[in-house]
Amino acid sequence: MVERFQLEIHAYVLMKNHYHLLIHTKEGNLSRAIQWLGVSYSVWFNRRHQRIGHLFQGRFKSFLIEDERYFTAVCLYIHGNPLRACLINHILDYKWSSYQGYVDERREASWLTTELVLGMYGGSRGKFRQAQELSLEKGSGPLGDLRHGLYLGSEDYSQDCIERIKGEGRQEKPQARSLLKSRDIRALTVRILNELGEKDPESVLKVRKYRCQNRDIAIYILYRVGVYLNAEIGKVFGVGYTAIPGAVKRGQDYLEADGELERVVKEIIGDI
Repeated sequence: MVERFQLEIHAYVLMKNHYHLLIHTKEGNLSRAIQWLGVSYSVWFNRRHQRIGHLFQGRFKSFLIEDERYFTAVCLYIHGNPLRACLINHILDYKWSSYQGYVDERREASWLTTELVLGMYGGSRGKFRQAQELSLEKGSGPLGDLRHGLYLGSEDYSQDCIERIKGEGRQEKPQARSLLKSRDIRALTVRILNELGEKDPESVLKVRKYRCQNRDIAIYILYRVGVYLNAEIGKVFGVGYTAIPGAVKRGQDYLEADGELERVVKEIIGDI
């Protein structure tokens, strides 16, 4: 995988039914690389152990890491997984991880990249080992700074990533869709109504009249974002999912009749 997809693997651990990888990608090909690894390894494993069927289940999950400090913290966290899962009594006893390669050059796999993380400790394997032991004593990992389940780092870094996604117009990508889905839909709705010029957004959420322009347009916008179910949208406005298609159609009619309103709505959708 490293050679085929031009990746750097900085840490790994193989658990009983899943694995963790700390990867630096040089190209935007992570999904293809992980898919290739999963298929190739499963075929090899099944042949070796004379078995059939899936080895790992479900799509992989990934998140971006801000800088070397967080990168190193994730490396230490990955190595601690077997100990936290009570598979071993001491971290050095587990041979299915990159930890042994970090503390002993003779055990370092040829495809493992250790320079970056060891560089954080002046290139010293002894200092790295001390840092690993200290991280295990502390018990807490870096995942408390995981934003939206997608970005590990500061809040500024999270916002920077969000702005990049907006600028690239990639709302159809899994990470962008997950980000949108993670937002509070009610708070987003209030924001949309504010941008539509509504002075009292909360009152609009309670409206039960058949026709309310800003209400219908807000529903249209949430529908166009493409990550919310009709039932989720309806819940915000206190209506059933069957009422959403009609509101979407009315919202579309309003835009077709008013070019300026259509421009405003496009800007709102683009900003989301």
